Amino acid sequence: MQADQELKSLRRGLRALIMLTRHRMMTISEAARWLGLPRTTAERIMLTLESERFIERDADTKRFTLAPRVSALAGAFSEEDRLIHLARPILFERTREIGWPLAIATAIGDQMSVRVTTDPATSLGLHKRHIGSEIAISASSSGIVHLAFLEPAEREAKIALLAQSSDPAQALARDRRALDGYLAAARREGFSVGPDLGRERALSVPLFDRGRIRGVLLMMYIARAVPADMLAGRFIPDMKALASTIETAAFHMGD
Repeated sequence: MQADQELKSLRRGLRALIMLTRHRMMTISEAARWLGLPRTTAERIMLTLESERFIERDADTKRFTLAPRVSALAGAFSEEDRLIHLARPILFERTREIGWPLAIATAIGDQMSVRVTTDPATSLGLHKRHIGSEIAISASSSGIVHLAFLEPAEREAKIALLAQSSDPAQALARDRRALDGYLAAARREGFSVGPDLGRERALSVPLFDRGRIRGVLLMMYIARAVPADMLAGRFIPDMKALASTIETAAFHMGD
């Protein structure tokens, strides 16, 4: 390969990494579109970055995300990325034990976005989530937990933005009295099952790094299969303990 071709390939690879720091995850087709390249060219770039361990691909969704090695590139690998990478095997092991799918979601704009999920490890008749699935912050237990544990000024700014949204799913943000009730309960009890009382529920607990919320751990379940006493006696304590395990692995292992 001539020098100018090598430089062109390097530039394209760096552009792909920059796109991943912005979008967090993308498929080969998305990479081709965002980079303005033929799909075959984008595929070669992504597979090369994967072989060099700068990015990694989810086996189920085929989406690429940044890998820990990219932390050497000016700190581009964020604490959230580290959290997801280290939590993934812990979540799959726990799902094998309890049977219910687990996930971690983080806030992106006015949505909670799934960063990792163990849905593929279960055969339950639940709505299947995948990496990149989004749900309105105001309509989800994960969103309630996210808002509840933000710093007060940050929380107020986020709620103000949500209240201005035309998305019907953000309606709770415009009912401040009701929203404050959910937020207070989440802070008091350390979890939320959110405002949705349908057949499928999600139990959500916060993930902290030195007092700052970094993500939300969820367990998806069918309401009639997990009565309130089972939820309170088993799964809420288990989820809080699991959150602590993940926090230690992701943020405090070297402390």
